[in-house]
Amino acid sequence: MSNMTGITQGTPQRIPFGAGVFFENVTYSESAPPTQEEMIAGIMSATQEGGKITITPEFFEPDLDGKYVSVEELIQKVGETAVMETSMVELKPEAVAKALIGKITESTDKNYDVITSSELRAGHFYKGFGFYGELIGGRPFICVFKNALCTNGFGSETKNKENGKFAKTFECKSDLEYGVTKLPYALFIYKEDKWTKVPPEEIVEPAA
Repeated sequence: MSNMTGITQGTPQRIPFGAGVFFENVTYSESAPPTQEEMIAGIMSATQEGGKITITPEFFEPDLDGKYVSVEELIQKVGETAVMETSMVELKPEAVAKALIGKITESTDKNYDVITSSELRAGHFYKGFGFYGELIGGRPFICVFKNALCTNGFGSETKNKENGKFAKTFECKSDLEYGVTKLPYALFIYKEDKWTKVPPEEIVEPAA
């Protein structure tokens, strides 16, 4: 058997590790990552079973007579989708209302928030929605959607000796200011040559 593998000296520094954090209300930019203060202030919920990011371009290729295979020069990008998924465990009225496309009112005894159906409004969209994660070596990577909409509704399943969790699917949406030909998303991956990990021998225990 060959001793060749895909593992190199840089491999440990390029592997995503851990569940990460989902946040909202950060400033969307395609050149400046959100600040740590913004992300911490915008944390949405504790999560369970991690998360998933899927960004998929959509292609068109004409089906021409005499063409039996896919041809590079004929392929055009005609759209894209960008989706983040996770399961959140905190039951918050605003999150439920956004998932249901609902509105929040108050019960007559003022002890309950009441969520009922409504028409889609601007407030149902998440602004500056994103994810913060890290690679094994601690190098951060961040994904941000300018606008996101929770598209899978609301569902709750309760089990004996288990906490409830709420699956969430967030789809990136454009707006008329940004344009109608591409989605407003940005992925930030911290540069390897700008990241310095402190060697163990440089960690000094404080004096007793």
